[in-house]
Amino acid sequence: MSRSKKLKVLVHSNHSRLVTGFGKNAKNILLALHKDPDIEVIEAANGVKFGADLMTPWESHGTHPSDPNILQQIQGDQAKERMAQYGFYTIDRIIEETKPDIYLGVEDIWAFTDYQKKPWWNKINKVLWTTLDSLPILDQAIQMEPHCDKMLVWASFAEEEMKRLGHKKVETIHGAVDYSNFFPLENRKDIRKRFGIDDDYIIGFVFKNQLRKSVPNLLQGFKTFKEQNPEVKAKLLLHTDWSEVGQGWDIPRYMREMNIAKEDVLSTYLCHSCDFYFISHYQGEDKNCPKCKQQKCFKTKTSSKGVSEEQLNEIYNCMDVYCHPFTSGGQELPIQEAKAAGLITLVTEYSCGTDSCYEHQGGMPLAWNEYREPQTQFIKSSTCPNDIARKLKQVYSMDDVDKWTLSTKGMKHVKENFSVETITKKLKETFLKLKKPTPNKENKENESKQINIEDLLDKEAKDRILLVMPESAGDVFMTTSLLPSIKKAYPDKDIYFSTKKEYYPILEANPYIYKVLEYSPQMENLPLMEGRLDHKGYFEICFLPHIGTQRHLDYLHQGDSDVIMFDLHSENYNKEYAPN
Repeated sequence: MSRSKKLKVLVHSNHSRLVTGFGKNAKNILLALHKDPDIEVIEAANGVKFGADLMTPWESHGTHPSDPNILQQIQGDQAKERMAQYGFYTIDRIIEETKPDIYLGVEDIWAFTDYQKKPWWNKINKVLWTTLDSLPILDQAIQMEPHCDKMLVWASFAEEEMKRLGHKKVETIHGAVDYSNFFPLENRKDIRKRFGIDDDYIIGFVFKNQLRKSVPNLLQGFKTFKEQNPEVKAKLLLHTDWSEVGQGWDIPRYMREMNIAKEDVLSTYLCHSCDFYFISHYQGEDKNCPKCKQQKCFKTKTSSKGVSEEQLNEIYNCMDVYCHPFTSGGQELPIQEAKAAGLITLVTEYSCGTDSCYEHQGGMPLAWNEYREPQTQFIKSSTCPNDIARKLKQVYSMDDVDKWTLSTKGMKHVKENFSVETITKKLKETFLKLKKPTPNKENKENESKQINIEDLLDKEAKDRILLVMPESAGDVFMTTSLLPSIKKAYPDKDIYFSTKKEYYPILEANPYIYKVLEYSPQMENLPLMEGRLDHKGYFEICFLPHIGTQRHLDYLHQGDSDVIMFDLHSENYNKEYAPN
């Protein structure tokens, strides 16, 4: 696909820095799509105020309203406040400013209530990529499907039920897992020894502390397993927010009620100052960090602050088996992360669990009893504690060959069905199958408009450098940091800066800039700008950092040794961008 036909995709989801399933998925797909030469990606980030500087390699906008008038209107109204959290009051402006070809909404289905009534809805391609976790299917999904160009779901059971109901525009595309961050570690024994659990049999569960995660069932199953197998030094590792009592489970309380020793249930502690982490039994929140000595900053994870991907992989590698009981789920990303780390996974055989719980998927199904959720009347699963105990015993009793065979199936299953490469390929195929949007008249005119570069230049300024950064505000601002170095390297040359007119204020009074030029696509033509053969060109050097970061890692100017390397989506970014 040529650059002129590059698809502009607006991804509307949890902010890619948030330590949530949606947030991690957003980070993974945005990083991948940003590198695709056929796609221009923009992030609409739930959980961040509109107008905030998100400092991402791609254009990004917070969606929570910052307008005092809107905030006043929604204050105290729970329904409106919830809609505000999902960007209802700002998405129209973001659409208007960014003019995407495709809107990709990635949230729970209720986040898109009344979106079909929005003024832009029928003017662009709309794809909803949503999690459906229970039967019967939510009315909102059934009502929204006819209004979408495509509806994507994270689990196959949801696709099957929607199609049974007659909805044909539905397809399963799982949430993306960066399996390259999760793998078996050779120093696994050393890591376990660091935490004093090298001789223990560790049963693990990574989750957001919320009521649909069946913590009481797991605690009861764990207790039964220990009682039936007293020779096993078993411990339960719960990587979660233990303080989230209002939204989730009071884990210490249930441990006391079930008479489970506090030393038998482990937690992950993280310093919110120096990022040091440690695994031990739960000792409360706001402890002093044993490493940096910072007071009241050593606590369990939160939705906005968690361990790094590298640290999380270490935590998975501390486990001997992974157990994930739940009432229902959209996908449950930790299941796939655990498989990638080489763990056999025990998963409730309901909802999205059917995509992960069977032998060919590297898992074992957990039996459950049906109950109806009050008010909604949704079918939910109550995982059987006795079956948890049986499956734990089964894994414990396996020989090494059988364990390796089953875990290898799991790793292969994740790579083939949940990897970032697989998911972004499917998303791109979905985008390309959509009807082509009508080109924006203004953009079409601008692309066809040719200018005389020479008319923009001052005749007396003969030694010129051009720095081109068309957009966005954040990229233009960050690019100004290059100017002192460029001026130091070329003190006798005048620096011209090219961008769109709306970003001129950012460059006002900058001492390193000789002149600001309005951006034109012609300025990306290096032979035209720098000269080739008989054409002398207009500038000694033309720097195009937006091309260097989005299409190539570097390039040569006129075949000489001048090279620009400005890689915003580097390996370091991929490792450091968002904690987990």
